[in-house]
Amino acid sequence: MSYCVNCGVELQKSEPRCPLCGTEVINPNEIAEEKPVRPYPSHVEHLDRSVDRRYIASFISLLLLIPLFTTMLANILVSGGLTWSYLVLGGELVVFTVFLLPMIARMPKVLYAAIDAVAVGVLLLLIRVLTQSEWDWLLLLGLPITGLATLMCWFFSAMASPKCRLPVLVRFTFALACVGLFVVAIEFFIGLYMHAIFWPTWSLYVLFPCLVLASSLLLLNRRARVKEEIKKRFYF
Repeated sequence: MSYCVNCGVELQKSEPRCPLCGTEVINPNEIAEEKPVRPYPSHVEHLDRSVDRRYIASFISLLLLIPLFTTMLANILVSGGLTWSYLVLGGELVVFTVFLLPMIARMPKVLYAAIDAVAVGVLLLLIRVLTQSEWDWLLLLGLPITGLATLMCWFFSAMASPKCRLPVLVRFTFALACVGLFVVAIEFFIGLYMHAIFWPTWSLYVLFPCLVLASSLLLLNRRARVKEEIKKRFYF
């Protein structure tokens, strides 16, 4: 029994090359065979994972109907009608569009983000109607923050896409800047909702570190040696 001198994998008897790294095996005590019997299959089976994911997502979607119908029935028996059970409907709608819909249907990322935003908007609208609260928190706080969060998620997905040609460190730079600006926007809409004059305060504690880290990544991106080392370490 012998082992590869390069990667240390166990070699089959009279193996001419390492099956893992391809290093030539030189063993004077073994006579090399032209076609040795390999202990592993000659081909790799590629399974169609898309069918399995779609099946699992469809199965989970059907399971979500159980708590929905249960809460609706309890709502009717206790309150004599459908009231608070609409919140369960809105919550399951958000879960379906965010987690299950991408596994079932193939659509552009922009359309995914738009559907998610609509689902969250419907949930917020149901909360407003059932609680009979004012429209200010929905129009000045809930919907604007939801829209910004949707844009940020779409931006992150675009940066993480294999089609994006930007360097990895530049992508992280944009992502950090986006997070800092998003927190500032949240403080702005909170001030708008409270009818107060907006000036960034607590959001600066998030914005400044994000900008400093983003600037540091830009400097690292200019150093080719450091950039190549990061790619090796994180397998980019």
